[in-house]
Amino acid sequence: MCDVPGFRQVYGYDRYAMTRPSLALLALSLACANPAGPIGGRLTVRAAPPVLELTNQGAAPIYFFTIERGAAAYTDWAPCTDSSRCAGITMGQTASVPYTQIAGYAPGAREAIVYWWHLVASGPSTSRPDSIRAVVVAL
Repeated sequence: MCDVPGFRQVYGYDRYAMTRPSLALLALSLACANPAGPIGGRLTVRAAPPVLELTNQGAAPIYFFTIERGAAAYTDWAPCTDSSRCAGITMGQTASVPYTQIAGYAPGAREAIVYWWHLVASGPSTSRPDSIRAVVVAL
């Protein structure tokens, strides 16, 4: 405290003032946290003309979509969420994607984007992507 005449304390000090809101925010974030958040894993992508080789180096299946980089700017797509219909790669496996199966591909294309994700349950019989990642690869 300051004992100077004319000084008045405008802000009080409460050492627990920041603790209480912080604990409330922590509790709220834990309550709203996604228990099925992003799954760890890694996808390696290698251009081996005339195919891309995609290797799943994680424990969970990976689902993917490939598109020519320029076409990605004007293409509206949605990730596949039905594991029975999606192109998936199981743990340790490699999938070969011919350049002709890359969306928007034309001879002379220089780069492609491989979008990939894991599927997590979002209901009794539905799935959704955990998060969508992207790898840019030179063709």
